[in-house]
Amino acid sequence: MAAKKVVTAALLAGINSGLQTAFNKGRIIIPNFIQRLSLMTVQSTTTEELYGWLQDLPELEKNPEQITWNPVELAGHVIVNDEFKTGITIPRSAMEDDAYGMFSQVAAKLGQNGSAAPDYELLSMLPLLFTTKKAYTGKAFFAADHKLTAKSAPFSNLGAKKLSAANYQAGRAVLRGMKKATGQPLFTLLDPTKTYLVVGENYEATANAIVKMATLTGGGDNPNYNTAVVVVIPGLGDKWMILDCGDMITPIIFQDRVPLELTSATSLTDEAVLNADEFKWKARRRFALGTGEPRRAYGSTGADPA
Repeated sequence: MAAKKVVTAALLAGINSGLQTAFNKGRIIIPNFIQRLSLMTVQSTTTEELYGWLQDLPELEKNPEQITWNPVELAGHVIVNDEFKTGITIPRSAMEDDAYGMFSQVAAKLGQNGSAAPDYELLSMLPLLFTTKKAYTGKAFFAADHKLTAKSAPFSNLGAKKLSAANYQAGRAVLRGMKKATGQPLFTLLDPTKTYLVVGENYEATANAIVKMATLTGGGDNPNYNTAVVVVIPGLGDKWMILDCGDMITPIIFQDRVPLELTSATSLTDEAVLNADEFKWKARRRFALGTGEPRRAYGSTGADPA
């Protein structure tokens, strides 16, 4: 029988260092949809951030006799940061029996899960864009009756047809027609490398056929070739979206408040150690995902097979 190892501060420091290293290694193996979709990223400095100014800022006027002063909106669309955390415990007996090596894999997985938290949050958020997740207009993000102002004409970024080449082109036409409150064009879809056709796993082949094939099956050039990048999001079902993320204001905003960190309670005099004979490690971060510019997104429920 192996001799029982004495748990000392030096031993705990070494174990903690090893778990931190494993935690950091695990952080790199993630989908990273935030970066893949080129989402606007804001470094938050408080509990919530105000985005009331997302509705059109004024255009420059040509040779004005006097400057028109436009107040910046200081109320309205707000994105509140959320807190994400979880923890693990290692019993003191595992330290004494020199049986804690497996916990490096646990720490690595914890780092992976913590880094992927925005990805999982995005997976939960995307279907809600059709129902409860609101745009700055007060409507569901994908809606048929958005209005920028009380006097402006309504606009729609919502469809219902199943993904096909024709319906994809129709969605692009909707985005091409988006205008500012002044009636000027919004200039959408300028960068095909930052235009994303977002689909569920069941429509990956369909999406690839629409935008990745240079030649149509029946012959001739494919007009949709390389007009978007396909991104597959599990769990979307029949829903599909076109996201124009080529502007500084993207359809979805990633707001980062506190980066992912691993903290420990490993002092031999900690209450948990004294009472429960266990050591604790906690992964924590704060961030939020919120809606940005609805005029740069088109979403279809896919419910209509036509």
